[in-house]
Amino acid sequence: MTLTEILFYYESKQNPNGDPGFENQPRMMPDDTIMVTDVRIKRTMRDYARDVKGETLFVDFNEKGSPTTADGKAKEIVGSLSGDVVEGLLKKTFDVPLFGALVTIRKGSDQEGSSAKLTGPLQFGNSRSVNKVQIINPTIVGRFVGKEKTGEQFSTFGKFYSVEFALIKVQGAINPNNLGKYSEDKEITKKFSEKVSMIPDCLWNGTNKLITRSKYPQRSILYIDVSYKNQIYNDLPRLVTESQELKGMAKDLGKSPFDFSNLIDTLSKRKSEIEMVQLRGAEDIAEDVDGLGAKLKSKGIPVKILSD
Repeated sequence: MTLTEILFYYESKQNPNGDPGFENQPRMMPDDTIMVTDVRIKRTMRDYARDVKGETLFVDFNEKGSPTTADGKAKEIVGSLSGDVVEGLLKKTFDVPLFGALVTIRKGSDQEGSSAKLTGPLQFGNSRSVNKVQIINPTIVGRFVGKEKTGEQFSTFGKFYSVEFALIKVQGAINPNNLGKYSEDKEITKKFSEKVSMIPDCLWNGTNKLITRSKYPQRSILYIDVSYKNQIYNDLPRLVTESQELKGMAKDLGKSPFDFSNLIDTLSKRKSEIEMVQLRGAEDIAEDVDGLGAKLKSKGIPVKILSD
């Protein structure tokens, strides 16, 4: 099985990942960048897979919008908790083949029991903004009628946080070896391959279609993945260099935001180990991405340009 590294950039002019412990403020770091957790990225992918692709999720919400219990959801999907629960979830869900699962199976009134666990093949690190970020914090005023007969009105004040502009850099990796004993099951490996093929779409379009009060507008900018035959380097983010303008207090993407020269040189040296490189760029950097693809192909590296 191939090992894959992922690099994904998206821009936000809202609140890409608020911290509920601090009034849902963007997760500001000491260097004035902001952080986006892996949980947020996985949630984006899950929601798109469920809402657009019709996929079944293990980590999901119930009809009231509350998170479901792991054993309750597992029983709903698999039908019984008496067998190999992870095996059933791998065959019937979108997220378990990618992100893994932890199912605590409670027994009796004392709530003690066993657990089933699988570390997911697809993992993301905590993401950071390339640029230093300006936080916007307007006061929100809401008015409503308290008594219908008198027309008496009330006002409420609240806080809302967003960013002027943030270019988020996301790093991920896929290690199929995490499937462990389940990699011997042909049905599971087939399901796994199907879900892996959905990753670029779920990241790209999932980000673009995430239209909520705190997330709109967001826009996918650049997607790169490199699949190696027997090796993984975990250095893909270091092979793409962002412009100096982007590393300051940037207000937009700017012109020629990425330098791919180091990426081209490094992948050229590794071409015998590379199974495939997949690329996708937003419209305003499409020429840059096409140029990157052409240069990689000229070095004998297999490349696929992705689109809808």
